[in-house]
Amino acid sequence: EEDGLDTLWDTVRANLPERLFDTSYAMACDVVAADGKAGEGELRLLEDMRYELNIDRLLAAAIEAGARARHRVL
Repeated sequence: EEDGLDTLWDTVRANLPERLFDTSYAMACDVVAADGKAGEGELRLLEDMRYELNIDRLLAAAIEAGARARHRVL
């Protein structure tokens, strides 16, 4: 749908407690990092998520670094 992402973010904000916004962002980062490569679409979705859920930039950077570290392979 044309407004699909807007509907998604409205639904998330309406149904997910605000205290879990950063947790949901962390889970999304883990999903993106799991295969060891982040595509442009995935990165754009994470950027939208940070904006729509008002995730602080420093907190987002820490979450992203943690996801990269957890999914790094030798």
